[in-house]
Order: sequence, then C-alpha cells, then structure tokens
Amino acid sequence: MTHLRWGLLAAGTIAAEFAAGVDESKHGVLTAVAARSADRAREFATRFEIPKAYGSYQDLLADPEVDAVYVSTPHPMHREWAIAAAEAGKHVLCEKPLTVTAADAEDVIAAARRQDVFLMEAFMYRLHPQTRRLAELISSGAIGEVRAVDVTFSYASEDGEGGEVARLGDLALGGGGILDVGCYCTSLARLVAQAALGVDVVEPEEVTGMAKLSATGVDEYATGLLRLPGDILARLSCGFRLAQEDGIHVYGSRGQLHVPRPAWIHALRKPVTSQIVLTPLSGEPQFIEIEASQGLFAREADHVAAHVGDRQAPELTWAETLANMRTLDRWREAVGYGRPS
Repeated sequence: MTHLRWGLLAAGTIAAEFAAGVDESKHGVLTAVAARSADRAREFATRFEIPKAYGSYQDLLADPEVDAVYVSTPHPMHREWAIAAAEAGKHVLCEKPLTVTAADAEDVIAAARRQDVFLMEAFMYRLHPQTRRLAELISSGAIGEVRAVDVTFSYASEDGEGGEVARLGDLALGGGGILDVGCYCTSLARLVAQAALGVDVVEPEEVTGMAKLSATGVDEYATGLLRLPGDILARLSCGFRLAQEDGIHVYGSRGQLHVPRPAWIHALRKPVTSQIVLTPLSGEPQFIEIEASQGLFAREADHVAAHVGDRQAPELTWAETLANMRTLDRWREAVGYGRPS
C-alpha cells in the first residue's frame, strides 16, 4: 500500500482532527501545513510536529515532498484549492461538501480526471464498519422492504460574533445547516435507498423542504422530505441552532433499524464499539455491536492510501459525490436559501 506524505491546506479545528488521525494512521505521515498566516501555520506545525509550515497555500502545493493534500478551507474556497491541488499533481481529499454547488463539483472532478490524480470527498463515516454493516442489514432484507428513513444531524451553536458561529451565519462563506451537516442527512438517506435497491447511486425523485432563515439568508435549521426511488420516503432534519438527538431510523415492512450518531460514530480519534439496534415488528430488540480498530480520521487517511492508484474510492465515487451535491442544491432551493427572512 502507498505511504502518503500529507500537506494540510488550512489549520482549523477539523484540520487538527485530521492531523491527529494521520498521526495514528498506518500509511500516512504529516509533511506540511499551510495557513492564512505564517504564524498560524507555525503554531499548528509545532503542535503536531509537522516539519514544514507555510504562510501560503500555493507554496505548499509547490512542495515536491507533498503527495496528497487535505483541503479544509471554508466551503466556497474548496473549488479553487482542490483544483489548484490537482493541477499541482497532488492527490486530493477535500472536506465535505466538496463544493458549494454541483456545478462547482463537476469542475473539481474534471480537474482530477484531467490531471490523473485521486479525489475524494471527506465523508469519513462512509468508511466505518458500522456504516457498512447498516447497508448489509438493509440489503439482506433484515427489516423487509424499506419504506421510510428519518435522519437528524444538528447542534445548537451559541450566539456570538466570531469563529464558527460567524462562518455558519455568513452567506458568502456558504453558511447554514444544510451545507454544514445536512449533507450527512442526504448522504445517509441516499445510502439507505441504494442498499435497499441494490444500486450504486440514487437521487431523489422529489425534494421539498422548509427552513428558518436568518437575516443573512442562511438556513439556521431546516427540514427536508425526499421521495427516493422505490417509493422510499426520507425525512431529514438539520441545523446549527437546533438541539435534537442525532440519529437514523430505517423503517421496513418487517421491522426497523436505529443507529445513534451515525455520521460521527461517537468518537473521532479513538476506536470504539458502536451499536446498531434491530427491532422486528414482533419480538425484542437485537443489539448488534460493531468493532472498529481505528478512529474515523485515521481510517480515512489509510483509505486514501489504499485507493490512490484507483483515483476514486469505491465507497465515495465521483458519481456519488455529484448525486449528493445535486440533492443539496435542490434542498437549498426548496427552502429559499439566500433569501433573507
């Protein structure tokens, strides 16, 4: 398996989680980090013992000792820097959502194809054995014919003028709950339909939704309703000003499946034992334990190394990314994203 030398574009919270994951991975090493200022890059490099720190993203991309780049800039910058990384001949792991729109995602994928480099959107939950087991249970008919799925993912950010709250409330920075965490909801709902129907990629036939829009036009919290192929109905709920229990429920003709916190699997760094609850229509719930030998980000880094020669990861193909991006476009349009309350 390829051993990758990683460069990090941006030095924020999620970059720190990924850096810790690379440290724990089997086939990756941290080589360089770039931030908007040299001081910030040096602080981050010192924290994670990274040999090189750059105050310019372009300088990092010019480094011949960097094989792969992790892009975790604000959403609207993903397109620019993922394309720049591909054009520099670097393999690309880009935070979700890959871009702000499906059209931008097509541009990034075209660049990766043109430059013959690996590209993956960083939906790390798709690589966890819990997700694979959930799909297996659905495809094997454990709950019969799948009819509906509920997915929730949200958190309640405190009021404030800076940091994460400011980003989430800023239309120009691609703020709002749908792009930030609703992308997990659409990804999970579509995964359920794909497993139920035995196909690689599905898109909803209908998308409707409502949202509480801020004065800037971003969705503070939102609901969505998808009609997926096979008459599978998906009810989605997300937001950054909404306190609710995260999870997924899948309802079938012979029972239901429940997974708490399906996207973040309880822990980012440490391997944990997680659980899927299978409840038949008549009978007691069955608790299916899932063992994981790695944390999410370490697993993600090693997965890139395993598939870099394929240019795409089988769990997160470019077709999968585009289908999810198109679904997000439709959901945001349905709720009136960009039109201030």
